[in-house]
Amino acid sequence: MNRKILYQLPLLLILLVVYSCKNESDDKETSATNKWIETNMRHWYYWYDKMPSGNKLNFSSTPEDFFKSLLVSADGKNGYHYSSIKKKSAVTRSSSNEPTFGFEFQNWVNTANSYAVNVLYVLPNSPAQKAGLKRGEWIMKINDAYVNTTNIYDLIGSKSIKLHVANSWTSDPSKMRSIEMTPGVVEDNPIFYTNIYQGQSTGMKKIGYMVYNHFTGGPSGDSDTTYDNQMKAEFAKFKAAGIDEFIIDLRYNGGGLITCAQVMAQALAPASAIGKMFCNTVYNDVVKKETPYYLNSNEENLDLPRLFVLTSTRTASASEAVINGLRPYYDVILLGEQTEGKNVGSVTLTEDKYDYELHPIVCKVFNAKGESNYSNGFTPNWTLEGTDRLINGHTEMGDEENDVLLRTAIEMCAGSAILSRTSSVQSLNLTPGYCSLQDKPQFGLREPSNQ
Repeated sequence: MNRKILYQLPLLLILLVVYSCKNESDDKETSATNKWIETNMRHWYYWYDKMPSGNKLNFSSTPEDFFKSLLVSADGKNGYHYSSIKKKSAVTRSSSNEPTFGFEFQNWVNTANSYAVNVLYVLPNSPAQKAGLKRGEWIMKINDAYVNTTNIYDLIGSKSIKLHVANSWTSDPSKMRSIEMTPGVVEDNPIFYTNIYQGQSTGMKKIGYMVYNHFTGGPSGDSDTTYDNQMKAEFAKFKAAGIDEFIIDLRYNGGGLITCAQVMAQALAPASAIGKMFCNTVYNDVVKKETPYYLNSNEENLDLPRLFVLTSTRTASASEAVINGLRPYYDVILLGEQTEGKNVGSVTLTEDKYDYELHPIVCKVFNAKGESNYSNGFTPNWTLEGTDRLINGHTEMGDEENDVLLRTAIEMCAGSAILSRTSSVQSLNLTPGYCSLQDKPQFGLREPSNQ
């Protein structure tokens, strides 16, 4: 027996030595990564001067925890920070290779703490569309369990799923239908829907309408301009049709690249604003930089006297920059809900020898008048009330008759609707949550990635 122990002892020592060396190597790698993170943050971070001092930092913590320990309360809302860190292998929304069910949703909870998910839109050729899921339907059960704060995240997972769906939250449970979906690769083109309305409801005006869901240049990443070029082509069609008014629907647009927002603003701005500033990004006093973006000359400019924008609580970042950037030049009329209030922008920082990419907030965004006072969001001129905030009964995008916001915007264009309304959303007895196939609001700036 003693001999057996002696035989095993060298192997045990070897394992202990290997384990010890590995831990020491891992610790050095973690510490080096965290020092790289700190160096970049003290240079780029907009609130660098409010970061904890070096002697209060734990350089042996995980890079994710270390990064979070540097962030300040001004960076984000309700416990969520706008600045983020990701492993380089992490897949982003702009990738065309991310498996998804292909629908956007909002979760709601009532006073009895009962949860349900409202479907906001379904991407074309997605697993959700093929399964028959429709905008305005309600997901009541996920994998045979009623929706709760845990299983709701299965909706953005990578495994097959079974859903029980109803036409409304108050539908008879016995009338729910069951569908099954497996995630797949789906192209998420931000130009979701376009149309031109003309008739009695429009006062015979031609009213252009576009649903634009995120500011992404193209399916292959930041350098791809496929979607930008398609957006220009769509605006050229509106111009050729001779539209009189325009409604841009940014209800589900959480932001994206400022250059894509610039393309949109150039088409929507009045002709008298072309050549003038769209927005200015102002960095901290270490970087000491300002980057102005201009409303450049373009063939698709609509030259209209005003703009109508449909908004929600998830309208944010680059979407809000379009609103703020165009306001100095004409009336921008908002309909819907208070927007997010993200008036800051981020960059992506990477270095080959580190396995992380950083997305710190690095600048504040101003318009041509030097205004950036929307950190609490933009208040709409016409606010959704009560159950109008919900989408019920297969109300598809572009449904002029049943989409309350779209119908009201068209009536305003025609001059037949009251411009303002006081909100009474507390009568709804429902509280919205934030959970979707989208990332949180982003405002991306093209900067050199290796810093």
